[in-house]
Amino acid sequence: MNFSVKNLFFKHTDVKTFFITRLSENQVEEKVFLKKKDFLIDITRTHSMICLDPFCVAVWLPADKMDWFDKKKAKIQFSKNTRTTAELNIGLIEAIPTNNGALLLYKIESVINHQLNILHRLVLFAWLLRSKKNTYESRRVISALYSYPRKIIIVSYIDENYYNIFPMDIQGYIAEEDIYILGLRTTNITLNKILEAKKVVISDTDAIDINTIYNLGRHSSTSPTKMEEMPFTVNSSELFGFPVPAFAGSYKEVEIIDHRKMGYHMLLVGKVVNLKVIKKDAASLYHVGFLQYQGSNYPSIDGLF
Repeated sequence: MNFSVKNLFFKHTDVKTFFITRLSENQVEEKVFLKKKDFLIDITRTHSMICLDPFCVAVWLPADKMDWFDKKKAKIQFSKNTRTTAELNIGLIEAIPTNNGALLLYKIESVINHQLNILHRLVLFAWLLRSKKNTYESRRVISALYSYPRKIIIVSYIDENYYNIFPMDIQGYIAEEDIYILGLRTTNITLNKILEAKKVVISDTDAIDINTIYNLGRHSSTSPTKMEEMPFTVNSSELFGFPVPAFAGSYKEVEIIDHRKMGYHMLLVGKVVNLKVIKKDAASLYHVGFLQYQGSNYPSIDGLF
């Protein structure tokens, strides 16, 4: 039955939550805006997901835009080629002051999806993507969030007795403040070690296949794969001596300066203390939501999921 329904609505494509593509930052075509009535602020490079249960996002605003409107209730609008693709209605949780503005933490209250038509969306969310782990509403929220391509990064940590290298896409870099935002699962054993050491290294995924990345995500944080058994060479970062995969085109060494428990994820805010560019114009792997990927020109990279 699923096969017949799939062919009726999405005959010439695989149906899955995400497509994977490899892009440089300037190849990302989507835009993201913070909207309040007639005000629109471009937050394409200054927003990120921070928690999936409950669904939360972070938005950084510069000081000169903080008083443009009441920030307690707002909307995040995703668009491509001036066409709105999805919208999030959001409510303010907290504002964290930064040197040049503030990091606004929002809870997602509702979403509106606009891609394709209502029947295609209903079939996709209610039938083709249904699972016991995610509700119909959560599938709609995830689709909306991934209406903007989400970069897959590599996070690494090491001490005398432990190390871990793992991928994640709940993250964001605020160039205006030179800070990194990470949303780590509270069940990840590495989290407490990072909080104690207040250090982490973040690398891009420039020259590695997606299956290797997913396999990194599968290993337990309790007993990660041994360094010598990794399917790639590992080097050491300049300041911290943390592991850096040789496939990375660049990496950032980050000192953790703040954190908040948002729910299932812990928000970490870090200051970049060292940037190492190994390859100019390096690319990274990205997750793009199924609906957003349809009709795009992004190259598809097959993976395990």
